[in-house]
Amino acid sequence: MTAFTLKTIALVSMLIDHLGVAFPLFFPLEFRAIGRLAWPIFAYFIAEGFRHTQSKEKFLMRLFAFAVISEIPYDLAMGNSINFLANTNIFYTLFIGGVAICLYEKMKTWGLQTLGVISALFPTVLLAEFLTVDYGGMGVLFIFAMYAIKPMRFRLAAMCGFALVQFTPLLMAHSLGIEIRLGYMLMLPFALASVWLVAKYNGQRGRKMKWLFYIAYPAHLAVLVAVSAIVGVVGG
Repeated sequence: MTAFTLKTIALVSMLIDHLGVAFPLFFPLEFRAIGRLAWPIFAYFIAEGFRHTQSKEKFLMRLFAFAVISEIPYDLAMGNSINFLANTNIFYTLFIGGVAICLYEKMKTWGLQTLGVISALFPTVLLAEFLTVDYGGMGVLFIFAMYAIKPMRFRLAAMCGFALVQFTPLLMAHSLGIEIRLGYMLMLPFALASVWLVAKYNGQRGRKMKWLFYIAYPAHLAVLVAVSAIVGVVGG
């Protein structure tokens, strides 16, 4: 699969996920499970972008710009109070992950590779937790791992590891007799399915529609807000 195909799959699954968030009365929790495909794929390709871009700084500023642009429609669609410093959208996570990568690369140029990992991750993970970004500090760690780990098989193993850490507690709770809804039970299988999809990546870019995946995020959130206002449903 090309990068374009994989990103399109992630985009569609993200839309399905957000339908479940914005309109829980109309769409079942299983929609949120399907959405677990999106994050690992997008995070993987953000790391790939930083690996191949000619200007990490410009890439970083682009992520920051869309983080700011997306926050108001994100807050409205998710039923949050508008706040640029709390419960922030996924572009914040991608941006802070990019900051971690840039800090790491700067430290490497000074010959401080091991110290560079600590210096890159400690402040960025704290910042992600402070801003309560999507996926929190774990999301920043995931992006950094996808960048720092070179062999593909080890990257895929790391993707599996992050999925297991995130969703295995739900399965453990179920095994202890705690009632868990099916939608939650399906989150780990869909997260692991994203690993299988990334394993099919053929290294080709595919169709060149870079801006589509940037613009689609705030645009689809704005549409959800408009529809919610029309039908009188509050997202949550």
